[in-house]
Amino acid sequence: MKRFIGTGVVLLFFITHAGAVDFGVGAKVGLDGVGLNLSFGLTKTVVLRLSAAQIDIDDEDESLTVGDSGSEGDIDAELELDFGSNAVLLDWHVFNGGFRITAGAFRHTGEVDLSGTLQSDIVVDGQPLATDDLGDIGGEVKLADSYMPYVGIGWGRGAGGEGGFSLTVDLGVAMLDPEVELEADVNPAGTNGLTQAELDSLLKQMDSDAEDELDDYELWPVFAVGVNYAF
Repeated sequence: MKRFIGTGVVLLFFITHAGAVDFGVGAKVGLDGVGLNLSFGLTKTVVLRLSAAQIDIDDEDESLTVGDSGSEGDIDAELELDFGSNAVLLDWHVFNGGFRITAGAFRHTGEVDLSGTLQSDIVVDGQPLATDDLGDIGGEVKLADSYMPYVGIGWGRGAGGEGGFSLTVDLGVAMLDPEVELEADVNPAGTNGLTQAELDSLLKQMDSDAEDELDDYELWPVFAVGVNYAF
């Protein structure tokens, strides 16, 4: 967020001193958090918008099924979400009015920490794994490593109109690509006497299984309202 604000200040200075025709700055609040919008009129119906937001979400309990088919078990996990995002968007004001169709790229910049325990003995890639072979499971969930597609509709000021304050509304969906990285310490006195290297190899396979359980996070709803001031 700080980097976004700094970039916005530089752009604002450049645009105002370059005599730009249309520029806007706004604040918003919504499902993706509290944030900022910077808008640049490219034509009378097309606006380039840079957006950033931040939100802390209460911990969520999630049951992740891992293991080979027929020998699965659950990891009862707690997800601690610190959600941040930024986006590069193009708004098309279809009827040369306030209504707009938006498309662009959305990137998750926050962190999701995972902690949990294996609830039953399982088999992973043909290798037995007992609950006492490992301690508590920790890890990280990356909702997206790079920019992902975003589509939506909304309302806002188009380019070329009068300056001043206006209302903004956004309703859309951002695509995410969850990736899981699990980690745990081996218990040498466990049922199967695994080494740490063997456990790490099994955890990599469990990462893939856990990712399949996070389908709920592949589509992230975006709804926000705010105000914009156009210069």
